[in-house]
Amino acid sequence: NKEFTRVSVDIADYKKQRADRLAEKVEGWVAKVKSSGEDYTLKPMNSADRRIVHKVADEAGLRTESVGEGRDRHVVIKPSEEAASD
Repeated sequence: NKEFTRVSVDIADYKKQRADRLAEKVEGWVAKVKSSGEDYTLKPMNSADRRIVHKVADEAGLRTESVGEGRDRHVVIKPSEEAASD
């Protein structure tokens, strides 16, 4: 039975910079959902990116849902419950 150790290499802060750029995009999508009151469906993305979307949207008071399976899994950003009931 072999054991494997996962190693993550982040050269020149690449992963953090990428996450920061994604968070900025999410803020724009959050603004669209807040102004329109309508769901916004994102393109499929990996789990780490979806996690960032969930976090940023949650901090903005919106709801999110991951939909689909495997490579087609994506996030839908939704208005808050209060906004949806207005």
